[in-house]
Amino acid sequence: MLNKINTLDPSPNSDDFIRDLGDDWIPDCSTEQKPYVGQLFPDVDTSFTFYHHYGSTCGFDSRRSTERKNKLKKTTRKYFLCSRAGSPEDDTSEDVSIKKRKTTSAKCDYPAKLIIAADGNGGFFVKKFIENHNHSFAGKGTMQFLRCSRSLTEFHKRFIIDAARLNIGATRAHAIFKSMIGSYENVGATVVDFKKISRDIKEYIGKHDADILIQKFKDIQTSSDNNFHFEYKTDANNHLTQLFWADGVARRNFEVFGDVVSFDATYRTNKYGMVFIPFIGIDNHWKSVTFVAALLEKEDADNYKWACEAFKKFFGSSVKCIVTDQDPAMKIEIEECFPGVKHRLCMWHIMKKFPEKLRTLFCAESPFMDKLKKIVWSDHSSIDEFEDGWNDVISEFELRDNTWLKEMFALRSYWIPAFFNDEPMVGLIRTTSRSESSNFFFNHFVQKGDTLSEFYLCFHSALEKQRNNNGLLNHKDDLMPIPKNKKKIEKDVAELYTKTMFYKIQEEITASCGDVVMEDMFVADEVKSLKLRDPFLKNKTLRVGYLCSHGFLCLSLSGIPFIPRQYVTNRWLKRAEERFSTLVLSELSNLNPEEDAKRTKTRDCWFEFQGCISDASGDIEHIDFIHKSLTVMRNHIKDYSKLGDIAPKHTSISDFIGLKVVEEVTILPPNQSNKKGCRKRIIGAAEKSLGGKKWQKRKCRKCKKFAFHDSRNCTGQN
Repeated sequence: MLNKINTLDPSPNSDDFIRDLGDDWIPDCSTEQKPYVGQLFPDVDTSFTFYHHYGSTCGFDSRRSTERKNKLKKTTRKYFLCSRAGSPEDDTSEDVSIKKRKTTSAKCDYPAKLIIAADGNGGFFVKKFIENHNHSFAGKGTMQFLRCSRSLTEFHKRFIIDAARLNIGATRAHAIFKSMIGSYENVGATVVDFKKISRDIKEYIGKHDADILIQKFKDIQTSSDNNFHFEYKTDANNHLTQLFWADGVARRNFEVFGDVVSFDATYRTNKYGMVFIPFIGIDNHWKSVTFVAALLEKEDADNYKWACEAFKKFFGSSVKCIVTDQDPAMKIEIEECFPGVKHRLCMWHIMKKFPEKLRTLFCAESPFMDKLKKIVWSDHSSIDEFEDGWNDVISEFELRDNTWLKEMFALRSYWIPAFFNDEPMVGLIRTTSRSESSNFFFNHFVQKGDTLSEFYLCFHSALEKQRNNNGLLNHKDDLMPIPKNKKKIEKDVAELYTKTMFYKIQEEITASCGDVVMEDMFVADEVKSLKLRDPFLKNKTLRVGYLCSHGFLCLSLSGIPFIPRQYVTNRWLKRAEERFSTLVLSELSNLNPEEDAKRTKTRDCWFEFQGCISDASGDIEHIDFIHKSLTVMRNHIKDYSKLGDIAPKHTSISDFIGLKVVEEVTILPPNQSNKKGCRKRIIGAAEKSLGGKKWQKRKCRKCKKFAFHDSRNCTGQN
């Protein structure tokens, strides 16, 4: 867009240009785009649309201003102004103690305007038009910053919300969108515009947060997944304090893989500070699988008891072992709610504390940790061997008087593998950092400022990714892995087990061909017995639910080319959750079929457009044809679109996020939780630079008062 001063050549090197910058600037555009006195319009909106388009073409923003009405409250005159019209605010204050901010003003005190008046026939005509401005206009490179060049379309909003579900903030989403479109000029919105979507969602949710989520769960339970289950609890003032939920897929997974459950609390996942606890297991691909999720007000005995009872109510008590951290409240409630169930402390958490308890430098530079790990992490040591090895290392480094080490040794039956050799799944219990890795996984999707409703959407996205990865592994199981030992039993293993488990069992088959030797064989009562010698394991076994190298050697010596089915554990087989679960899952339906269909068609249109661009292969004639066709389609859509059909902002937000506000608040949002372990907040560098002083007040442009807020979050009146 070329802008010009009325008489001068706007050359940057011209002295006249610099001297006469205050002279009038006249927009340069075609006659058809420029208003004129006497021009007729059917209504006020149409006239403003014309003036707004005129401004966007010439490089300036416009705004509606005052109007006059008659006794019948009908508009008789309306003013449209350049957005920079008006006088700059005089930000003076008698209070010299208040530090003034360095601000700028876009107002330049010039009356460029368009005035329309009623013509007596229901329409309007241009009564006065002043086209002169005393400021330059936006040109190439700056047009995208004008308000008239910025608008968040449905595609923008959908992209921003979908990105937020993956924990991609507005700034990164804006950069990604720019990469998709090609340039910042073509994005059609600024980073601030992108950020406003998140603000609008939080404003829409507001005090209805808990109600929205509970209603969402009820809708899922009655309309989408009849196996969905949730429990919640409120305090005396009806604030949400505990929440627990699981769907049918999680229940099916637990039925097959729920022999070992691990869970650990994680923080900074929501604005209320509620503790997030995912209950995790191990699936047939040796990957983490989520059974259930819980949000608790606090990390104390009462909250853990409620969560354990909710878990037991929904899943029963078929779990064989529960792995947690060292939380004493958790230990008490697990032993009370699950009597007879093995409770194990997480080895990973305990080993992580050694540098903190024994000095980081000592653990890093001395051989202490290397020697201790060989004893602690050993799967094949007996109880006596562990205790002797522990005492030898502690004595060698003169740590016999360390109080914390004494406590850990006293708790050895809760975290050392040697004490769990009687468990069928001791090998699974050995994988101790499942909860920690799962918390790390979920934290990639959530943010500490999320509402509960936003948290659930992000959690659901994380769960979808986890289950999609499981589907990919199930798909790869259809491929036959290549045998290494050329034994028939390997083919049997490949047909039975998942690909991941095949390679683990293949290692056992390979080991059976190596150091394990048969020392003797005898038959008694038609039972063949073999005496084997393993110089490495010393006749000790590691139990993980499949045959070890000794078992495969016995089968080989007996001429059996397949695994006897009584030694096959269902949980490791292909598609185990589908084959061995008794739970019949109904076909999941969408809560909003119309919205789902619209999204599907929108996606198909996008793919068709991308396909057209790809097929054009950079040919200018083909690209020009696509552009002309799109222009015709867009004009056709504009002609048949009605302004009244535009949905209110809150309605569109509800459609985008799939959550609807209930009319009456019945459950209040949680109170801000003071979690166990919270300490005095860390003072940042910016606050330190103030020398401990409080933040300075500033003048709010809305309420005209000096306060600790601005016009964006002001609750006062104009």
